[in-house]
Amino acid sequence: MRQLADGVYWLEGLRSSNAYLVVSDRGLLLVDGGMAADVPRIVSQIESLGRAVAALKGIVVTHAHGDHTGGVTELVRRSGASVMAHRDEAPYIEGDESLPAGSLIQRAVRWLDDLISGGSKGVEVEKKLGDQDCLEFLGGLRVIHTPGHTPGSISLYQEQREILFCGDLLFNGDLFTGRGGLRQAPRFFSAEPDEATRSLEGLAELDVKVLCVGHGEPLVLENSMKMEQVLENVRA
Repeated sequence: MRQLADGVYWLEGLRSSNAYLVVSDRGLLLVDGGMAADVPRIVSQIESLGRAVAALKGIVVTHAHGDHTGGVTELVRRSGASVMAHRDEAPYIEGDESLPAGSLIQRAVRWLDDLISGGSKGVEVEKKLGDQDCLEFLGGLRVIHTPGHTPGSISLYQEQREILFCGDLLFNGDLFTGRGGLRQAPRFFSAEPDEATRSLEGLAELDVKVLCVGHGEPLVLENSMKMEQVLENVRA
């Protein structure tokens, strides 16, 4: 586990996607839940802070892909935490609808993702979020609806501390070649890749110092930067 800022931790060693722990006077908040097989590692890292998993009050799901939701059912069972997600994403997390897929390849990727990750279909989303809602953790986390990767994908932003959780809008590194560098998700992973690009561009005016990406190492910048500057070298 690596501390990125006061009260913000990257849970290391998960099998695919990232999960982040927010430690706040409101309790613990988890941003994304990893795969089912990641649960013991997530729990052990929470306990390494001297906190019980029961202190986990909420799990925010940035989007419904199985590598971000596979561990949610078991984590909720162990902690009683409330699941939070955008209202447009809730039907996919709760299992009422299947995520849209624009091609046979994308449908195959969705099926394989759920198979490998132990996808948490049927998990109740207790708190359905909307754009600009505020979560009372870390002094206030603003919800930003950033659709494209999935219809209800969200980012979370802490304005005073310039911390951005952007889900799979950005990867740090290529999943297939291992080459570093910020990039967008591969197009065939996203329901509407052009819309995902527009969502990313919509973050351009945010000041950021800690950038919590969906895959690869998060970035902790020496000096605050506009996201517009961060995105200059992003590969589509």
